[in-house]
Order: sequence, then structure tokens, then C-alpha cells
Amino acid sequence: SLNAFVQTCWTGPVFDLEPQDILPAAIRERYNITELNKKVHEILSVDGEDVYHLTPRALYLLFPRIILVENASLFTHLKSIRWWGQRVLFIQQRILDNASGSLHDTMLQYLQSLSDALPSLIPEEKTTETYTRFHLEYGIINHYYGQDSLAKEHFIKAQELSGFKWTLTGMLGKRTKFQTFDVSQLLVVANSQDVEFKKDDNLEDSGVKNVPNAISLNDDTLLEKVEISEITNNDKNGLNSKSNLKIIDQCLLLAFCLNVKNTSPSHGITTEQMMPFVSRVLENPNNWMVYTMALLLRSRLEKEKSRTVERSVLQLQALVDQFPLELSSAKERLDYFYQILLPSKWEMEKELALQYLSLGVVRSALQIFERLEMWEDIINCYIMLEKEFKAKEIILERLDVTPNSPKLYCLLGDVEKNPKRWEHAWDISGNRYGRAMRSLGGYWFKQKEYRKSIECYTKALNINPIFEKAWFIQGCAAMHVEEWDIALQAFSRAIALDPDNSEAWNNLASVFLKQNRKVDAFNAFQQGLKQKYESWRIWTNYMYTAVDIGEFSETIRAMQRVVDLRWEKEKESCIDLEVLEILVNAVTQGIQDASKNSASKLAPRLENLLTETITSRMTSHPQIWRLCAQFWFWKKEYDKALESHLKAYRCILHNPRLETSEDIFKQAATIAIEAVEAYQNLGDLTIVKNNQMASENSQIETSTTVVCKDWKYQAKSLLTSLIGKTKNFESTEMHDKLKETLKELKS
Repeated sequence: SLNAFVQTCWTGPVFDLEPQDILPAAIRERYNITELNKKVHEILSVDGEDVYHLTPRALYLLFPRIILVENASLFTHLKSIRWWGQRVLFIQQRILDNASGSLHDTMLQYLQSLSDALPSLIPEEKTTETYTRFHLEYGIINHYYGQDSLAKEHFIKAQELSGFKWTLTGMLGKRTKFQTFDVSQLLVVANSQDVEFKKDDNLEDSGVKNVPNAISLNDDTLLEKVEISEITNNDKNGLNSKSNLKIIDQCLLLAFCLNVKNTSPSHGITTEQMMPFVSRVLENPNNWMVYTMALLLRSRLEKEKSRTVERSVLQLQALVDQFPLELSSAKERLDYFYQILLPSKWEMEKELALQYLSLGVVRSALQIFERLEMWEDIINCYIMLEKEFKAKEIILERLDVTPNSPKLYCLLGDVEKNPKRWEHAWDISGNRYGRAMRSLGGYWFKQKEYRKSIECYTKALNINPIFEKAWFIQGCAAMHVEEWDIALQAFSRAIALDPDNSEAWNNLASVFLKQNRKVDAFNAFQQGLKQKYESWRIWTNYMYTAVDIGEFSETIRAMQRVVDLRWEKEKESCIDLEVLEILVNAVTQGIQDASKNSASKLAPRLENLLTETITSRMTSHPQIWRLCAQFWFWKKEYDKALESHLKAYRCILHNPRLETSEDIFKQAATIAIEAVEAYQNLGDLTIVKNNQMASENSQIETSTTVVCKDWKYQAKSLLTSLIGKTKNFESTEMHDKLKETLKELKS
């Protein structure tokens, strides 16, 4: 029954037996088919998420739901009952409008219990194959719910069990017809485990007899596929670049391809990384559905490029058209269905319509959406065409047919931006249609009615808590009204659903700071930076938190990143002088860090920060040079300390407001006196210098030298020059102090 439903909605080919035909006569007589389908859809709806209303033969799914899930305790003698129950739940999830929290939790419970029980359930001769399928399915479910790190773990485990080896590498080759030289091309080279393939494995060189129609590119420039010039039987890792692969290993390649998409940023390199996986699978059409999945992924990847977008659309149309064709058996189509993430027939048609829409072929897109009765997408089309009135007309027409549809009232609210429509949708649903409260929560958030927004999201999330975006917005609303406990819960739940959400980590850290939980904030900022390494804002917050809790090593690292990221635009203003001063004091005074270690151990890293990150960029801020002087003095590198004092003085000396602003003058006088004191204290000191000798043994000789032989002359010249430049301030205390200091030097 489950496979009959999958065949009807996902794989094809079509078959004639209707599910109601196998019901007892009494039930058939009691319900007409329309009422029966409506009732089945209601039963299969979960957490306020409705079943797609045109889902055909849903009764085929209800049967296994009742037997394998609701009454699983009656069939404990069936070893694989949990596995099939999990498959039922995942198929049920796939026909809902949105993800369901309760289905997600139940599936994970099933998978975990199955994982513990598998060793005792599987015959030894089938262990490898079964475990591989299990972990592949587990990973696909994690991927579906956005848990990509967990998904990757299961994909890797499945690969290890299968003995499958692959690598993404570069080889010289050509991509265009007129290319006269080879350039590096990305390529997946892979080997299935070296076992004897059976005939049933469909691994003959010719592949399966019938395969889905792969549309040719027919481009005047691009080659049909990349031509690799240096193909050999085996590459340096011993991986064959041309051998056939087991079907389960092809499924693994497609799974890793999906994982690349979800764990990489959305830019061109992601497509370049994914295409070699797909191309490797397309080389060997071993299974109808696996080949279909590979063609679908190629279509998705090619839609962004002008030279391949035409094939992308034609290929997707061909995949839609092949559904009813009896070119392969139902068994072949179902064999590996649960090991790939193929969209349903109507989802694939929707994808085709969206491609038409992206190309501006709105009429063709509308025709598909109207046939599928996807009202939300129809409305979006009209809004795109700036015909909101037409969108409203369609909704009102549908409401005449189904006047108690919460979804239609939500769509009406979207068009009118009228909160009463969402409230009405909530009421007529019996307070179960979470989408209404999510829409209302978003509306109140934009209106800055944050407490109302929190209340709406709370109602929605109580019904279905798996909406990461809803948790995030609720957390933001709570921050606005300083409801820190609510914000903490919201961002924690958002992160649990999507551990890669850097903004949620950043906001969670901010909440921790408000609650004076600085160590927790520090850890949260660390997690956020893993996902958003280029965010200077998160690095800045991380720096402040690190210095607050005495994590001086991380403070140095954070300051380096902030300067690297912001210097081009901000120059010296991107350097937080207060934090830099704390770091210099910590190192020079041997202050203990968070781990009770002396910060003096960080001297090499602080030196690198001062010399390579900051002063190498030609800073003109006197305070930075004063801090450098403090650091060099502590290191007993007195010549550098004196030079830093002088650079600080030169920075202020070249200030154009020196002769007109008393504040600038006072600052200059203070720094000048510090420089003179440095001359006095350091000028006569001797320092040891290393002299590299050019000899066979490269011996190092040392010599001693005085820091500044004519320090007194230099100091007097400095003061004389400044006094002469600042005659406008002759009557001030600081000017008199300069004269007095000069007099002392002369005496």
C-alpha cells in the first residue's frame, strides 16, 4: 500500500487499482469518494499543516499509517516494522504544506531505536547493504529538516559501510569546443568496492535498457560534457575515473551533492562543486529513478547560466512527461526510491513553473499553477505582475467554493495586509492553523507591536515548533521589549533547528550579555563566527566579551580580524584603543587570564598584532604609538620604545589644528614631555644587537650600542620646535611647562 502511494505520487508508472476498491463494501457505501478523500486528508494533516489538497489516492498512505504506526505494537514480530513506519511518516511529511515537529520527533525516535536494534535484525550476509541504506535514509531525513552536519555524518558512515571511495579533484581538460589549451577542471573520481557484481545489480557496461530522456545541450560553444585530457585507468589515489558504480554508491554521490549545496554559501563555486557529482552518476545509467534524480539535479544547477538554462527547462519538462510512461518497471523505480530525495510529481511540476517564472514566461507558469491549484503561487504571479486586484479576485472566487478555508483567508490577508483576515483564518480553523498566527506575528513585528508579535508566535509554535524562522523573529521581538527569558528560549530553539544560523548565535550571545552570563555569551559568539567568519560586527562583539572575561588570546585574535575586515573603510577608527590598552597592560603586568595563566606568555602574539596588523598600516594615531612604546619598554627593546614615543609625537605635531586648538596643543605638550622623558631615561642605555655574519657557519655576532648618543640635543630641538610653533598659547600652564622642561635640559 505504501509503495502503491509512492508509485502514484512519485515514481510512476500509473496503474488502475483505486484504494477504495479494496475497502469493505459497507464503507464504500457509506462514503462517496469526495467525502472519503476529504476525511483522509484531514486525518493525515498534522500540527496544523494541511495535506496538499490534490494529493491522489491518499487512502493508500492511510492504510500503512494505521497498521505500521498507530498499531505497530501488534506487529512486534516483524523485525523491520519501525523502519517501514519511519518511511510512512516521511512520506506523510512530504505531502504536507510545511515541516511538522511531531513527525520529525517521532521519525528520529524510530530511527534511533532502529539503529540500536539493527545488529540483531539483519542477516550477516546482508549487513553491509542494509546498514548502508539505513544510514543513507537517516542522512536524507536530517538533510530534509536542515540538519546538515548530522546528515553528513550519516552519509560518511554509509560510505564507509559500502566500501565506496571517491574524491573531488582537479584534472586538465576542455569545457568549450574551440578551446585550444587545457585548464584545470573539477572532477569526481570514484570506485565501488571491488566485489563481483551480480546481473541483477544493473551494472553491465551498457547500463539499463531504458533510461530517462537526457536532453542534449546543443550549444555552439560549450561541449556536451567536460573533456578530460589526462584520464588514466587509475589516478594517484587508486580511484578509477571511468568504472561503473553500484547503484547505492550513486545514491551516495547524489546525497553528498545535496550536502554541498546546503553547507556552502550560495555563489557560483557551489554549482561548480556540485556538478562533478552529478556528472559522475550520469556516466552510468544503472537505475531509472537514480538517473532521474541526477538529471533533476543537473537541471537545477544549469538554470542559473544563460547557455544552459534552455536545456534546464527542457530537461525538467521531459522528467515531468516521463512519469506515466511504462519504459521501466515499478520495481526498478521503487528499488532505491527511499535512498534519494526525489520530489513528488506535483512538486516537480511546480519547479518547472517556477523556472518558467524566472524566465519571464508568466503565462505558462500560471497555467501549471492553476492546474495544480497552487493558489499561493498563483497570487505571487499576479503580485509580480502588479495585479494585486486579480489575485484578490481569485481568492474571493475560491472562498465562494470553500468558504471555511483558513489557507485562503491567510492568502487574502497577505494580499490586503489586513490582520483581521489572519485572525479569521485562526478562528475558523479552531485555533489549529499555525500559518495564520505566523503571518500575524510577522505583521505585528513589522508594525513594531512586539508584544503582540510574541503572543502570536507563541500560539503558532505551540502547535508546530519546527519553524526556525518563527523562533528567530519571536526572539528578536522579545529583545525589543527586553523579555530576555523569552528571547533566550526562542534563539535556543532556532539554533537547535539550524545550528548554522550565525545571526541566531549572535543574538543569543547578546541575550546572555544582558543576563550577565559572559562566558555563555563568549561561547555563543564563537559558534556564530564559525558560520559567519567575515562578519566584523560579530568579531567586535566577540572581542569585547573575550576581554571582559579575560580571554586575552582570543581578544588579540578578534582584534586582528576586526582590523583586517574594516581597515580599508575605517582606518585607525576601527582600532578600539581601550581594548588595546587592556591587552598591553595585561601582557606587560603579567595579569592572569581566564585560565589563570600569565598574559605575559602572549607577548609574541601581541607583538604581531602591534607590528604586522596595526602599525604596518601606517597608523597616525599617537595613542597607538604610546602603547607600542609601553610594550617595547617592557620587552627592554629601548631603541624601539624611544622610536615609538617619537612617532607618537610626530603624529600630533602634524595635526593642522596644533596652533589653533588648545586641546590639541595640550595633548601635543603632554606627548612631547613623555618623549623628552624617554630621551632622558633611555638615551644613555646600551642595547645588544645581533649582527648576522656571512660565513659558512652563519655565525651570529653581537655588539652593544647606545640607544641615542645625542639624546640631549634631540630633546632640546624637539622642545624648541614645539615652543616656537605654539606661541599662541604662551600664557598657558602647559606652555610654561614646556619652557621649564627645556630650561632643565639646558642646565
